[in-house]
Amino acid sequence: MQPLVPGYTITGELSSNAAGSMWSAVRSHDERRLVVKIVRVPDMTRALAQAARTMDVVARLNNEHLVRQHDAVPLSDNTLALILDDVAGDRLVDVLGARSRLTPGEIVTAVAPLFAALADLHSACVVHGDLDPEKVLFSLDGKPLISDLGVARLRGPQRGTSDRALGFVAPELLADAEPTSASDVYAMAAIGWLCLTGAPPPGAPPPGAPRQVVTAVKPETFPRLVQVLASCLSADPAARPSAGVAAASVFDAASAEPVRLGSVSDPASDITRRVRASAVSAPTVTPPLTVKPRRLALVIGVAVLLVAVALGVGATWSLRRPPVAVQPVSARSTRPSTRPVTAASSNADPNTTARSITDVVTAPDSPRTATVGLLQALVDARALAYGARNPALLDLVYAPGATRALADRSNIATSLRNGATYLGLSFVVKDVVFLDGTPDTARIRATIVTPAYETGQADGRKVPHPEETVGPSVFTLDLAPDGWRILRLTTP
Repeated sequence: MQPLVPGYTITGELSSNAAGSMWSAVRSHDERRLVVKIVRVPDMTRALAQAARTMDVVARLNNEHLVRQHDAVPLSDNTLALILDDVAGDRLVDVLGARSRLTPGEIVTAVAPLFAALADLHSACVVHGDLDPEKVLFSLDGKPLISDLGVARLRGPQRGTSDRALGFVAPELLADAEPTSASDVYAMAAIGWLCLTGAPPPGAPPPGAPRQVVTAVKPETFPRLVQVLASCLSADPAARPSAGVAAASVFDAASAEPVRLGSVSDPASDITRRVRASAVSAPTVTPPLTVKPRRLALVIGVAVLLVAVALGVGATWSLRRPPVAVQPVSARSTRPSTRPVTAASSNADPNTTARSITDVVTAPDSPRTATVGLLQALVDARALAYGARNPALLDLVYAPGATRALADRSNIATSLRNGATYLGLSFVVKDVVFLDGTPDTARIRATIVTPAYETGQADGRKVPHPEETVGPSVFTLDLAPDGWRILRLTTP
């Protein structure tokens, strides 16, 4: 029966099963299209508190690979209406239903960002607890997203197993253990395994499972991707890598490529996809710049000068992936930026005036004595990586293991494929405060302002984007042999 949800007009049913139903809806006050998920809950007071915490976590993380939850509305029949973003793309199960498998490159694009999103959740002490292929969606531009965060806890303890559970639920959960970050890692790896082989991994595998799973795959399969997924499918939760490590390992296992969406049985969707592809001019791929580790600090000094004088572009800094434009690089403006790409004048750090950028980045005391200059140099180097479309330059920005680098690498790979560029983007650091640190780590609180900018389109249009402010956020820095790098970025 169609639900009555105050503040929303139900426009149609999307799906229904024993666990609940989903409906398309329009929010009354602004006519925004959303999705209403109806969940039966055993304790409404507790469910509302849990839903509020989930919404708060998703909002604070601001990770673009998590489906946003807007509201939770209690209904008269002891059900809860969750109001979610309408993801107008494909479901993973539909893509696999049409094609059976994804290529290794498509798996990198689909799975690595989701592992990184799990790492964000786990850093906030949140576990999904109910991951399976039904919970993975794609936006129209092929961006993967995790849905149904927190829904499993709303429904209360679940008992029993099913064919689906045997494939995607970690073996310890089948013995009634509580979901953990390790069980999330198992589930995401099982989803990746399904994409790779066309079948889920065996349920409740014995301790030798990783080796058995590897030998079950055809020899032509990318061995590094197989090994990564197999390690995440270990029967021992303690032997599985963290979600952040898994994200980095999957990304490095194969060259990323766009996920081909649309059912092959739907000619209209296939024609639409080809029309869209033909509208994007083929990119001129610039050979990657090789940067030797002991020269990285010197390159940062050169990088900041290049950004300020030549490119006049950057990359928006936020907890979500920046937008990708589709204008060839040859059409990009080369006029100098009207704003220096060093620290904003209102935040000028007098301790940096007599020190070169290289000195600021490499000096052990910079987090304390040149706080603004150090952070500005790092975000400027990130801007260069986007402006030059060179992922190697991200080594100037991030410490090894930094999960934020994954989205940046994916973006740059996409911009190379699409001939993309960013017009007039820049960063301004403000309200910079050194919090604490050790000889080789530091925490800095800062707000990052992205002034208004434009993105170019293939048809010559320029789409304006308003100024954006992110923060205050806490940057955790790590002192590498070649200088300070960003390890984590969190919002208090």
